[in-house]
Amino acid sequence: MGLGLLAAALGVIAFVRYRERETASMQRDVTLARELRELAGGDDVRLAAVDEFELAIYQRLFYASVVAPRIRSAAWALLGTALAVTATLATAAGDGLLYTVVHVSTIVLAAVFGVATLVFTALALFHTATTPRVSFEDSYGQS
Repeated sequence: MGLGLLAAALGVIAFVRYRERETASMQRDVTLARELRELAGGDDVRLAAVDEFELAIYQRLFYASVVAPRIRSAAWALLGTALAVTATLATAAGDGLLYTVVHVSTIVLAAVFGVATLVFTALALFHTATTPRVSFEDSYGQS
């Protein structure tokens, strides 16, 4: 069970770190798009290519700014739930007042982290379904 918890903790940490690197990459892309727009000057073909690149950035920005923080929070809460449940199971066999207090505390923690996991997951799903994405399809149809 200990190896499973360690693997879960490392998995959550790796997932969160990956998402943070994606945000840093997006910031570099925004800077690059700005520089490319300046270099394009008045060339329509180059400006169209920069517009396409910016569109891809804006679509990724939706996910990175609205949905990803909630997914990261849900991942941390899920890890907290797993650790609290493990602590609950570990203290269940104990005898005495201290074990009882710790056992009840870990049950409460497991419930709080479990509810937080559900709330953050629901928020991520809600924002995925309801937040409008950036789209330039209408402007392409008019040209």
